[in-house]
Amino acid sequence: MKEVKVGWSWMCFLFSGFFGLPLFLRGLMMWGGILAGLWVVNLWRMISAPDLTFIPFCIQTGLSIYLGLQANELMAKDYLDKGWEIQNPDNDLVKMAKLRWEIAV
Repeated sequence: MKEVKVGWSWMCFLFSGFFGLPLFLRGLMMWGGILAGLWVVNLWRMISAPDLTFIPFCIQTGLSIYLGLQANELMAKDYLDKGWEIQNPDNDLVKMAKLRWEIAV
C-alpha cells in the first residue's frame, strides 16, 4: 500500500535537483534522469565555465518548481498504470484527488 499526498511536494521541489533522488525513489525514472543529467551539466559548467552556469541553473529551478506541483500526480498515475488500485474509492479525499488529477478509475 502506498499513500500519495495531494498538492505540493516539498521533497521534490527542494531535493530533486540533487541527482534527482526523490524522483528515483518515487519511481519517476525519466524525470530523475533528466534532473540528474542537469546536475551533471551544472557541475561541469561550474568547473569549466563558471560564468555560464546561469542557464542550466534556471532550467533546473524551473523543473524543480514544476515537479513540486506535479510529482504527486505523476507518481499516482504511474502507480495506476502499473496495476495498483485505489483502496477507498468512496472516500471524499480520494474523490477530490481523482477529480483534481482527472483520473477516471
